[in-house]
Amino acid sequence: MICVGIPVASAGELSMRAQASVDRSDVLVGDPIHYVVAVTHPQGVTIEWPSIDATVAGVTVEASGAQAPRTSHGITTEARWYRLAGYSPGTHTIPETVVKFQTADGAPHEARTQALTITVKSLLPGDWEHQDIRDVKPLIPLRSAWQWLLVVALAALGGIAGLWWRGQRRHLETPSSPPRPPHEIAFDALSRLRQEDLPSRNRYEEYYLRLSGIVRAYIEGRFGVRAREMTTEEFLQAASNAQALSVSHRRLLQDFLERCDLVKFARYEPSRHEAHEAFEAAHRFIRDTAPSPEPAANQQVVG
Repeated sequence: MICVGIPVASAGELSMRAQASVDRSDVLVGDPIHYVVAVTHPQGVTIEWPSIDATVAGVTVEASGAQAPRTSHGITTEARWYRLAGYSPGTHTIPETVVKFQTADGAPHEARTQALTITVKSLLPGDWEHQDIRDVKPLIPLRSAWQWLLVVALAALGGIAGLWWRGQRRHLETPSSPPRPPHEIAFDALSRLRQEDLPSRNRYEEYYLRLSGIVRAYIEGRFGVRAREMTTEEFLQAASNAQALSVSHRRLLQDFLERCDLVKFARYEPSRHEAHEAFEAAHRFIRDTAPSPEPAANQQVVG
């Protein structure tokens, strides 16, 4: 991840910081790029967000949105996200972003992010433009009729032998065991993550990245939503169509994912208590949405 920013301070103790980040700076043509502009400021400040053009220096803005503000110890973090895509190979520069704000007394201020560089690679070979079209190869002379008949006969015998071997393998192969349920895989991954205790080593970004990855992988296996290939906003929209998710589950999931995004993209520094709450939210969501165990075949249901 690339994340840069320039802090700007005004009179007294008031300070504000603007940061720009992308989840990756080296992509193929058409690959999505998650671009985030995050602002950290004291309470009582009014933000004037800039408008990002549909095309920024050769990179197209395909979608945008806002993340819910977070306040901790009197400092508020707000962020705007943009989904970009580059369709022109080469190196492109996203210019600096100017975020204006006003204090309670109406005094104007601004904070600037630094420019970011994106490299878009072509899907074609690097020297395809310099490759000449090859000449047509000469015709291959036809063989005699009996040679072609021999080739066809051998091919037919090979096909029959292949079918016979497949039938034999079906009888020899033992049935494979069913795959593990997604919630069991997720609980094991959460247990390993807890044992590593990354927050105690101040590795919060890695911790939240893995925590959100576990939840997204579980949702993909449980509900068939391609969660790991979507932004948070796209996934929440898709998850709202999942009948198995209640309104309370969707709210819990939205709050959890937005907290993870603040740490991953907006460089928000959580506390140990917030990290523990995020873990418990992930565990509760998986527990509450996991399928109920089916009763044994020989167990009678008492009603």
